[in-house]
Amino acid sequence: MESITEQLKGMLEEKKIFKSGNLFKCILGLNEIETNVFSYLLKNDNASTMELAKALEKDRSSIQRALQNLYDLNVIDRKSMSLKDYVQQKGTDETNKRGYLYVYGAKDLKTIKKEFRDLLNRWYRKMTDYIDNIDSLFDCYQKDGELC
Repeated sequence: MESITEQLKGMLEEKKIFKSGNLFKCILGLNEIETNVFSYLLKNDNASTMELAKALEKDRSSIQRALQNLYDLNVIDRKSMSLKDYVQQKGTDETNKRGYLYVYGAKDLKTIKKEFRDLLNRWYRKMTDYIDNIDSLFDCYQKDGELC
């Protein structure tokens, strides 16, 4: 993970614009595929795994892992939808589809913003505690001379 100094330097080089990918990486710890999936879901509701795989040109298993991680982070929703409803919603003519599939969408922005703030506040409190107690680390060395 990039250091705060490197991230700030990157912001200055990018004309003080903090790109959403950097925000997702920094706060949520997302990798590139997870960031792309999350970005897609912010713009497209009720997306299937296959739709995401095709749009992002990634294999289905990578998309499924990304979706599971995003779901575990509580920033996307998953619901079951009939194939017939899915096909009608996406505007294709195939009406003989049967069965169900999971579709995904990002939570509403108000919820996402709250989640980001909560994560950032928890991180800030932990780092503040760590800095306040950093003097105790200087008494602790591992065998190879590195700090514990």
